[in-house]
Formats: sequence, C-alpha cells, structure tokens
Amino acid sequence: SDFAKRLKNNRFTMMQNSATAIPHGNDESYGADDGAPLISFQEIRLFVESAVSHLRERITVDTLRPLPMFLGITGPSFCFSPDAFNPPSKRIDKMAPDKFRTRLSLNFSFFLSNYALVTAGVFLVVALTHPRMLLRVGGLLGFWYLHFLASANESLLVIYSRDFGNILPPSRRTLILNIMSAWVILFDCLGPFLSAVTISTVIILSHASMRDPKHVEKSGAFHRRVDSDDEGTETDDEVIVNRSDAL
Repeated sequence: SDFAKRLKNNRFTMMQNSATAIPHGNDESYGADDGAPLISFQEIRLFVESAVSHLRERITVDTLRPLPMFLGITGPSFCFSPDAFNPPSKRIDKMAPDKFRTRLSLNFSFFLSNYALVTAGVFLVVALTHPRMLLRVGGLLGFWYLHFLASANESLLVIYSRDFGNILPPSRRTLILNIMSAWVILFDCLGPFLSAVTISTVIILSHASMRDPKHVEKSGAFHRRVDSDDEGTETDDEVIVNRSDAL
C-alpha cells in the first residue's frame, strides 16, 4: 500500500541521516572541524595587538587633560568645585544602571590618558615600597643577560682554565633560570601586582563614576582646550587654501 511505501521511504531516509551524522575515523574534515579549538592562539594574539595599537593611538600627551579639570578644581583659589563630583543618579531606579554606564563611558573616553598616568603612578609607588622585589627582579634580569652573553660566546664560561660550559650547558641554565623566574613571579611579584591593580582600579572607577561630565563641559579649561583645537584646525585649513591658490 501507499502507507507502507511511505513508511519504508521514511525509514531509509532516517538511516541515511544517521549514517551521515556519525563521524568516521578516517574523516579528515571531522577531525579538522571538531578537533580545532573554538578560539585559536593566532586570533587572541591579533586581538591583543589591535587593542594595544588602539590604546597607543588614544593615550597620548595631547589627550592628557589638565590637573584642575581632572580634579574639578576651579577658581584662582584652587578649591574643589561642589558640583564636580556627584553620583550619576540621585535615586536608585531602573534608569540608574544606564546612567552609571553612560557616565563611565564618557569619563573613560575623555580622561583615558589621565587614567593611564594614574595607573603608571600607582604601579611605580607600589614597586618602590617593595625593595626586595626590585632587587630580586634586577638580579634575575642580570642572570638572564649573562646567560644570553654566554650562549653567544662560550669562552666567557672558561674561568681559570676550567670550562663551566660543560657543567652548566645552555639547556640546564635555561631550566634553572625558568624555575627562578617562576619563583620570583609567584612569591615576589604577584602580590604587589595584584595590589597595584586593585588600587588603580578603585581610584579610576571612583573618579569615573563620580566625576560629572556636565561640570567638565562648563569648566573654563574645557572651553580653552576646545578653542585651541579649533584654532589649530582653522590654521591648517588656511594653509591648505593658500597652497591651492598658489597652485
């Protein structure tokens, strides 16, 4: 009957689909597709390089904002303005998260170079408060430098007619220095690094969330900055017009 033929055709189709869904051991495309990681190391490296190049373009001396503008200092008496720092929303409602994200975005885009300078300053202060870490890192860098010199010139390891290159071959020296580097990073550098990251993050997020962008636009330093940028643009346009007239 027609129903039996349809049922037979459906069973045959289901068997074909199940056969194609099961991967075969000698199927190279299956191994290449499912065996590959979702994100390759090359993609991560390209993403990091693009992010670093973007930050280098954004973080410049020209985009470094003046200290009075950054701290909200106004007037000849160098006093903090009461309107410079305030919460993004006076009450907690459904619009508060959007206001918070908007303020963070505006301040990060405007004070990015200042935040980078604050981060560098925090890392410098934290590093200076750990002299033992600096001594060990300096000694480790000196050992790596001597290792590369000895690898380039094996005669440096001959002391009093005794060749220490046979006692410490390059592979053994590299292994020892890698162990020393891991020890210094874990037990000397990791704690200060996390402290510096935490302190700088708290300072930057506190400033970015409390600094009012409207007060920045009202400040005289902001308008002087914008006017100087406009004058530079007009000067460039005038030079281009003069050159075109000369041609």
